[in-house]
Amino acid sequence: MKDELVIHVDDSRTAREMVREALEDAGYRVMSAEDVQDLEQRVMQEESVRNEVKLFVLDMEMPDLMGAQVGAIMADLYKELEKVPFIIYSGKEQEWVEDMSREVAEFSGSFQRNFKGFISKNKGGETKLVELVRSTLGDD
Repeated sequence: MKDELVIHVDDSRTAREMVREALEDAGYRVMSAEDVQDLEQRVMQEESVRNEVKLFVLDMEMPDLMGAQVGAIMADLYKELEKVPFIIYSGKEQEWVEDMSREVAEFSGSFQRNFKGFISKNKGGETKLVELVRSTLGDD
């Protein structure tokens, strides 16, 4: 089922634009935020958005919180998001992302339940991201 809402949080404008284009070309609706405060102010204030979102795509290294932390706390802060999956899409090395994710997972059951994978922002990353989004949402 297409036209599902995906929320992408990344402090890089270029990454936000590239992900938006790739996901919209694949038939998804995309809402972007540049950091956690932007996510909170622009997106999460509206209950209708929380009820519609099907997936988060999160950069790992952002100001204030890591993407893994955002993925873990969204489910704890908002009941409507307790089962919304998330994907980490990062330019950081996979080993570093996995180490940081393990630390967050130790303290968060929602992280363990909702984390669906890591995709590197390297060349071809948007294509791999779209594939993981489709797989996660059952659209493949």
